[in-house]
Amino acid sequence: MKLKYRLPALCLLVVAIINLTGCRRNNSNDNNSTNGNYTLTVWGAEEDQAMLKEMCEAYAKANSQNKYTFYFGVQGEGEAADKILNDVQSGPDVYSFPSDQINKLYAGGALARVGGDIEADIKAINTSESVNAASLEIDGETQMYAYPSTGDNCLFLYYDKSVYKNPEDLQSLDTMLSIANKAGKKVHFRLNDDGWYLSTFFFAEPDLKYDVTYNNKMVEQKVDINFNNTTGLNVMRALKSYLWNDALVAQTDDSKIIAAFTEKNGKREAAAAVSGTWNAATLKKLLGDNLGVNKLPSVKIGGNDRQLSGYMGYKLIGVNGYSKNKGEAHKLAKWLTNEENQLKRFETRGFAPTNSKLTQLSSVQSNEVISAVLDQAQYNRAQKSVPSTYWTPMGSLITPIISAKANGTQVTDSMLQNYLDALCKQIKK
Repeated sequence: MKLKYRLPALCLLVVAIINLTGCRRNNSNDNNSTNGNYTLTVWGAEEDQAMLKEMCEAYAKANSQNKYTFYFGVQGEGEAADKILNDVQSGPDVYSFPSDQINKLYAGGALARVGGDIEADIKAINTSESVNAASLEIDGETQMYAYPSTGDNCLFLYYDKSVYKNPEDLQSLDTMLSIANKAGKKVHFRLNDDGWYLSTFFFAEPDLKYDVTYNNKMVEQKVDINFNNTTGLNVMRALKSYLWNDALVAQTDDSKIIAAFTEKNGKREAAAAVSGTWNAATLKKLLGDNLGVNKLPSVKIGGNDRQLSGYMGYKLIGVNGYSKNKGEAHKLAKWLTNEENQLKRFETRGFAPTNSKLTQLSSVQSNEVISAVLDQAQYNRAQKSVPSTYWTPMGSLITPIISAKANGTQVTDSMLQNYLDALCKQIKK
């Protein structure tokens, strides 16, 4: 499963503070709540630890009729599922994870269902897209299994305002490449070896889809995909055309993007790059007021303009299905994702809120990065229920085209079709 959260791996620690924090969960019977005494373990990213502790302290003060002992673990969202499922019964009560892990966590019993008045409240205050990311289809019924926290894990465009001076310059990839060519610069778009980026071209065509069938335990039973139809072939033709453009750098990564935007001898190699929020701070330091952000451009597919449309990933808060204080854990999860704390995440970490009211705030909409995320989000697909077989073959799909360009050899339509047929054969189950 492809993960794009630039966060550290597991590091279970933190020094204890009486009645507030600790280093690990006590799984003895003493962890059961009695007479309003609650012990709850909370996992989150290293950068969020101070913020999480403040939120939990505020929760304890707001519920002063009870006594709380909080234990905190440092855990990057990207590895949350694997770490928790190693020993789910001893795992955290409340934890943060990316939306594409929801199926796996549910199948492992690591998610307790959100229901009743809490479910109604969460649905009422958050965007429908984020609620969808936090929900699963179980036996034909939509059921909620997590709390939307942030919605900003997607691809968008960073650009140099000294190169692209007008908004219309950014609407089309063809226009962007033409301007970059004339300026002797490059557009970085990591299409090779990364299916997360490459999916933006296929998702630009709404009819290109995959479908995963799960059993009632959310374990994959069947995978279908139609990327090898006529529309898919048109996408491959478009990709070939763009890959043959010398202004496009498809073999790139974060380090190369940063290097390309770094000024050398008074010049920058990059005119623009497709990336995400994790590079915002660094690129701002490099370009200053010349840094611009925008939704992804459109591309020409089969003679038609198509808006690039990638994955939209959400950070969610889950309650462990094995929590001994499940009821209180749900209340805490709701608190951690309420309007006040989503605003705190935005102000402290720059994360885009999923709270519908907060998305309309002038401070949110005036934030260039968040504005670009919200603009792009309307075109994207929620990153969940992705086939487990998807990422590896998608990552290598266009490698033969890039090799052919380097070797000066031809790539015919029949070859493109063969690449698509092989892709779908590897993904289908």
